Amino acid sequence: MEEWVGVKWHHYITAKSLPAYPESRVCLVDIKRPLAIFFRALGGDKGISIGHTTAQLFDGHRSWLQKISGAAKRFERAHFSRDHLYLPEHIDYFDNRQSNLDVYYWLTALASHNQLPHPQHLLAHNLHLTQKTLRQWPGLKKRYHNLIQQHLPQRPHLKQLPSAYQQHELLIKNVLKNVEHTQAIPEVSEQNLPAMVPVWLYPSPEVILRHGNKQAFPQAKGSSEAKAQKQKSKRYSAEQVASTDNKDGLLSFRLESLFSWSEFINLDRSEEDGDDDNEALKAADDLDKLSIGQGETGHKIKLDLDLPAAEYDDEVLEKGILMPEWQHKKQQLVNDYCSLQLMQITASESVTWPHQLQRQAQQLKRQFEALKPQRQWLNQQTDGEEPDLLSFIDYTADKRAGRSNTDPKLYRNLQHKQRDLCSLILTDLSLSTDAYINDEKKVIDVIRDALYLFSESLDAAQERFAIAGFASRKRSHVRYYPIKRFDQKYDDLIRGRIHAIQPSYYTRMGTAIRYATQALLEEKSKQKLLLILTDGKPNDLDQYEGRYGLEDTKMAVKEAKQKGIVPFCVSIDHEAYDYLPYIFGSQSFFHIKNAAELPRKLPQLYLHLIS
Repeated sequence: MEEWVGVKWHHYITAKSLPAYPESRVCLVDIKRPLAIFFRALGGDKGISIGHTTAQLFDGHRSWLQKISGAAKRFERAHFSRDHLYLPEHIDYFDNRQSNLDVYYWLTALASHNQLPHPQHLLAHNLHLTQKTLRQWPGLKKRYHNLIQQHLPQRPHLKQLPSAYQQHELLIKNVLKNVEHTQAIPEVSEQNLPAMVPVWLYPSPEVILRHGNKQAFPQAKGSSEAKAQKQKSKRYSAEQVASTDNKDGLLSFRLESLFSWSEFINLDRSEEDGDDDNEALKAADDLDKLSIGQGETGHKIKLDLDLPAAEYDDEVLEKGILMPEWQHKKQQLVNDYCSLQLMQITASESVTWPHQLQRQAQQLKRQFEALKPQRQWLNQQTDGEEPDLLSFIDYTADKRAGRSNTDPKLYRNLQHKQRDLCSLILTDLSLSTDAYINDEKKVIDVIRDALYLFSESLDAAQERFAIAGFASRKRSHVRYYPIKRFDQKYDDLIRGRIHAIQPSYYTRMGTAIRYATQALLEEKSKQKLLLILTDGKPNDLDQYEGRYGLEDTKMAVKEAKQKGIVPFCVSIDHEAYDYLPYIFGSQSFFHIKNAAELPRKLPQLYLHLIS
């Protein structure tokens, strides 16, 4: 009974202190794609991704009711950074869904100016952004004023505020109501806010750098790209602290640390409570600030299987091929920046494919045989391989009838109709392909099946094609696997290599695209297709993560197009629409929602591309 009363009291007092309308809630995940389109349509940086932030501490005023209920301590603030626009995970400020949706679009419009509010000039900067937005897009005025009319009654009354906050509240209300006519204003910092303003952008969460170890971060052990997608887009406030001294004691933790989450305790934590990543993520959501130290975990008996010993690794065909890389901050292509290694997959010719997959291959072969080069006789030629009897009879008859022909066409030629096309399929073999798509198969399994069906189909059509895979571990170790070269016959050895592909390392896509481009340029075909198969965005252990990797890949695609090659990307990443239009263009990629359909759809997509 006491517990029931406590729950009811908590719900009641929280609703009174901080109004929310769950029935009208709008979630970012449901509108992320149209928001991204809206952001770019207004002129926002095409390389910026949209993600959701976490609740951060609010340093402003809280009413006594909010203090009693424990509400209004933390808010999900919309903030804009160089590479990301972070919006609240959900919005339920108002009692109608359309207004909550309008808040998302308004915040996106503010962020499209690509300007980050300064912590000490929060009010002035938002006034500037709002005036600029309304002046540039007058169609948003009605939406903005409607939001303000609904928000003003929710703001605290002056009599309920301490005298130090009353003047600030008057100023904020005046700015919100008369934003188009307000000029110079005194500054109000976040610490002096009587209440949060949901239609403003806020500074990015601080990153406090304390004295720590000078060495670079060690490589994560047992890491994988196949992490929870929801957590990848979250934004946390963080600080950097000194790492532990790794001197184990009898106790794995200090008992006094149990009383507080917010204070960083520098200790060598037992690894037994560190195996569950989900528990760590839940703890991160509860923390006001993440304290990050440089250093490795104390003890861990886990092996990183993506670093095989030399005797078990694939064969190195050639290493040390230097490749350039685009550095977007310098706007410069740096030559000889990456080192690429040609690797040969160790495979066996005695491979048995599933019966169902073989049956699919037979069906596709019959379909693709229609694309085989056709031979056709061309009659009435002035010169040719053999006489054209019908033309000779007509010529003889005309001559006897007195009709002379000074240029008789008495031969015929056998013409070979063949498309002047070569194709290279470049597949991502990074660690993210080791993730499961269902209870039976991993991503690498469907890639393997797709390559098999694709190869069987193109071989039946006598197409000229090549297959390659790639993975990377920093710029000094980019692996390129030539599974099938253009001059190689498709046989059991190639089938064995396809069957033997395995996930490893990361995704330095720009380097792989540049090398594949060189391979295509050596072909004499007039038309050249580069088909890229991936399950995620470009990334690596170094700075290639985020904007850097996107810009380098985009530049590699641009270079390929300038050389007459047609790059086309096929992705099974559910976030593909966030970045692929920026890299490849809106018409140069295809997203497969269900990864299990990749083997069936890839050959059909090829037919569509060449038709």
